[in-house]
Amino acid sequence: MNKKGNIMAMIIFVAVLFVILFVGFIMVTGSAVLNFVFDTAVPELSGVGQVGDANFTEMSGYTIEPVNDVIQSFTWLTGVLYILMLVGSVGMAFAFRTAPNKWLIAFYFMLVIILIIGSIFVSNMYEEFYDGTDDLALRLKEHTLLSWMILYSPTIFTVISFLTGIVLFSGMGQEEFVW
Repeated sequence: MNKKGNIMAMIIFVAVLFVILFVGFIMVTGSAVLNFVFDTAVPELSGVGQVGDANFTEMSGYTIEPVNDVIQSFTWLTGVLYILMLVGSVGMAFAFRTAPNKWLIAFYFMLVIILIIGSIFVSNMYEEFYDGTDDLALRLKEHTLLSWMILYSPTIFTVISFLTGIVLFSGMGQEEFVW
C-alpha cells in the first residue's frame, strides 16, 4: 500500500512549475542582454575593415552576423520554448495521474497558493524592468510573447494549476490498485 498518498508527484509538479517560471525570467532577461550586446557590437565589428592582412569586415560576415541572426530570433524562440515547457508540465500531470489520496487536496491547494504568490513576485519584479526607460526595457518589449507570459504568469499558473489539479485528483477510479 502507498502510505504517502502519492505526495511526491504533486511536489515535483509544483517544483517544475517554479523552475519553469524562473527559467522563463532568466531566458527573457538573458536574451535581452545578448540582444543589446550584439546590437552594439555587430555594427562596430562589421565596420573595422582591413587590419594587416585580414579583412575583418568579410570575416564578420561569416562569423558574427550569422550568430547575430540567431540571437535576434531569440525574441520568438524563447516564447515558443516557454510555452512548450508549460505544455510539457501539463503533460507531466497526465503522466503523474496516480490518483492521490483525497486528503492531499488541501496540501495541493497550499502548494498552488505558494506558486501563485511566487509568480506574483516574479511578475512584479519583471514589470519593474519592463516599464523602465533604459535599453534593457526596450529589448524586453521586443520579446512580446514571453514578456506577456511572464507579466500574466499569476493568471496562467492559476489556470494550469486548476486544470492539473482536476487531472491529478480525478484519478483513474482505481485507487485500490495504486501501490
